[in-house]
Amino acid sequence: MYYVLPGGAQEPDETLEQSLQRECLEELGLKMIDCKLLCIREYISKNHEYSLIMKEVHALDFIYRCIPDSHMDPKYLQADIGQIGIEWLSINEIKRSLMQTDHRLRTYTFPRTTHDLLQEFLIKGIKEIYLSWDFGH
Repeated sequence: MYYVLPGGAQEPDETLEQSLQRECLEELGLKMIDCKLLCIREYISKNHEYSLIMKEVHALDFIYRCIPDSHMDPKYLQADIGQIGIEWLSINEIKRSLMQTDHRLRTYTFPRTTHDLLQEFLIKGIKEIYLSWDFGH
């Protein structure tokens, strides 16, 4: 089992912000407010640990920092294949897990690219983050 950020493909005629709202509503059951682009990450599957699963994928990931609408309860409406739940994790919990040098002792497991992204951006003052979790291979 591992944790990933919610997201997915942009639909035709959909803006990035509309795609962000749709994916968060489907996977988290939450409308997001105050969304700001945090970074853009290029993903080439053959360079990463899940290359056997995702062959020849070349994508640009737009990573946003969002605040969920406080009047909604998290629940996924249309889970991705392999998604088995959602969990609200505090940044401090994630930091403690990322600082474990022995990966077997980490509370949370992330794919390497998500791990690297979280390590880089946690120092910028993010307070909390929603993550979905999938079965690892």
